[in-house]
Amino acid sequence: MARMQSSDLHEFRWIVFSRCSESLPADWPPDTLECEFKSAAYVLGVTDIRVLGYAVRSFSAQRQEILENLIDTGRDFCPDLVVAPCVDDLHQDHATIAAEALRAYKNFATVLGYEQPWNTIQFAARVLVRISGSDLERKCQAISKYTSQVVMGRPYVERDSVVAWARARGSQCGCEYAEAFELLRSVI
Repeated sequence: MARMQSSDLHEFRWIVFSRCSESLPADWPPDTLECEFKSAAYVLGVTDIRVLGYAVRSFSAQRQEILENLIDTGRDFCPDLVVAPCVDDLHQDHATIAAEALRAYKNFATVLGYEQPWNTIQFAARVLVRISGSDLERKCQAISKYTSQVVMGRPYVERDSVVAWARARGSQCGCEYAEAFELLRSVI
């Protein structure tokens, strides 16, 4: 989430809904992904982070509570822009967050759905954001903090994959690198 404070200053809040400890091998510390997330947020310069304790693959059963968390955040933070998973994300928890974010913020914030190529079959890249080589490098550095995903062989955290995807999206808007988003709601 972002809130513009002046013409060149933005404030960010990042909410993670699960520590995902159930998705880790039994002999790993249960806070592995939470620690990795916090390290990634630090690389990106985001200090206002909230980590909630929802169990993975159970979000749909807790939709109302998740919606209330989002509404409370909206009252407290008043974001201008919300970035959530895309609505067609195949992971059931991501789809729940996308739907509830749209419900919570549809009347006062622009809502974008971010792209996770490994979790989507359909993605309407209606918003392309040009990024610099240094932006991409910082993104790669942040993703590299997820060492558990590297160890588990997740190809989407490989630097070559991240760069190739940014280069492909950049080619769609006449620049070297870009990020793609779905436009779920625009409030100007």
